[in-house]
Amino acid sequence: MSAPTSGQPAPPATLRVLVAPGPMILQKGLEAILRDLPGVARVHTVDTAAATAAQLRQRCWDLLVVPADVGAPVERMLSLARGLDVKTLAVLLATAGPLLEAAVELPADGFVVAVDVDHRVLAEALHDIQRGEMPVPKELGRFALSALQGRHRIEPETRLTPREQEALELLARGLSNRQIASALGISEHGAKRHVCRILTKLDCPNRTTAVATAYRLGLVEEPVG
Repeated sequence: MSAPTSGQPAPPATLRVLVAPGPMILQKGLEAILRDLPGVARVHTVDTAAATAAQLRQRCWDLLVVPADVGAPVERMLSLARGLDVKTLAVLLATAGPLLEAAVELPADGFVVAVDVDHRVLAEALHDIQRGEMPVPKELGRFALSALQGRHRIEPETRLTPREQEALELLARGLSNRQIASALGISEHGAKRHVCRILTKLDCPNRTTAVATAYRLGLVEEPVG
């Protein structure tokens, strides 16, 4: 298979991708597409969560792709990757029921739906993650907004500072840490600190739930249309 091209020079192949255990057909399909994408230098699949952990601890991977299903040790693998500064992409095997509910809480850097996976979807997801953005399928975004209804309110001592509020509004527009830094006139590291404090204060595991929480609490205005 050949990945679609845009007429621009292909980026250098540098990304090293580890594919966690999952249904064999999905795992092999992910591996085949990833190997065909510009910018991906190496792809390796593993058969068990233990093998995934062992590979991650070698610190030779840039991205962990995890097929996500109910009952699988997905959160453990994602948390380990995050602790080792490895980016993560969760591939959801379903878009309804318990898995979608669990996915809202997963500490992943991005999400795609298994049935939608092709060259374009994976290429865009990898591009977004590398830019510090979070790819999220519409099904998960809508569910996150709905699931957060009725959750706790922010206590006065945890309210956002004016600068964090500015960062949150930019975050809600889908801007990456680099873009937030540029808009606020600060370093990318400073923008990352703001985002981390926002996640902590809103008690959210990722950017998706933080934005959904912000909409629910009226901290930012929901987009029209």
